[in-house]
This record gives sequence, C-alpha cells and structure tokens, in this order.
Amino acid sequence: MNHTDRLIELARRKERLITRIEQQRDAIAGEWHAWEKPAALMDRVVAFVGFLKSHPVLIAAGVAVVVALRLHKLRRWLGRGLMLWRIGRSAGTWLRRLFA
Repeated sequence: MNHTDRLIELARRKERLITRIEQQRDAIAGEWHAWEKPAALMDRVVAFVGFLKSHPVLIAAGVAVVVALRLHKLRRWLGRGLMLWRIGRSAGTWLRRLFA
C-alpha cells in the first residue's frame, strides 16, 4: 500500500467516523427530550436550595410558623419521647442490676 492509498483509506475512515458521530449526536438529542423537563425541574430545585442557603432567616421563620401552628402536637410528641426515654433508662438500670 503506497502513501496515496493510505491517505485515501484514512479519508474514508474519517468520513465513516464523522457519520457515526452524527448518528450518535442525533440519538443523544432524541434521548435528551425525555430528560429536558426533569432536568429543568432539578435546576429550579437547586436554585431554590441556593436561595434558602443565602437566606437562613426564612428557614427559621418557616420553622417558627410550623411550630406555632402545631405546638400542641409538638408538646404531645415531646411528652411521649420523654416518657420513652425515662422507661428506657429505668429498663437499662433494671437489666444491669438483674444481670450483674
């Protein structure tokens, strides 16, 4: 194979590769349409999280509103948690004495 034949073969290979690349780009573009809306949603979520990070007072205000509206439920759950904690401590003490 002489130099000219080698260059011709390289040019043909280049054309095949360019055609293959175009087909792959078309396939990726077709797949992207399915992911376009979810990706846009994720972009908005990331932007919103960034906004909240730069405004922590808004998070504190939101938590305060939730606590104020559900304070009676919060008290009930805190009471239950305290009761379970006390039972757990008593049971631990009792089990240590039993198996000591």
